[in-house]
Amino acid sequence: MRSQIIDIIRAALENESAMHSEPISLADGEATALYGRNGQLDSMGLVSVVVDVEQGIERELGVRITLVSDGAMSARRSPFATIGSLADYALGLCGEVARV
Repeated sequence: MRSQIIDIIRAALENESAMHSEPISLADGEATALYGRNGQLDSMGLVSVVVDVEQGIERELGVRITLVSDGAMSARRSPFATIGSLADYALGLCGEVARV
């Protein structure tokens, strides 16, 4: 499931990249910086990507999750820092929903 989530994140980033004059580089793979220090997204870009990822996960995996929460926003290590951290965070939320 993690590889599917990575694909969903990459697709969301490609959609967002199409809106920018300078493309978002995905060359660093899972270590690609998204938001925060050295991140390639501003706050509006992050919101757009998060919405796309949530919708993609629901459409492709049949799981409804909400990525933005008080806990996520105040976490010591942001789940939005890199592609890998976002994938791990989303995967954890998918697991929580599946157990409900």
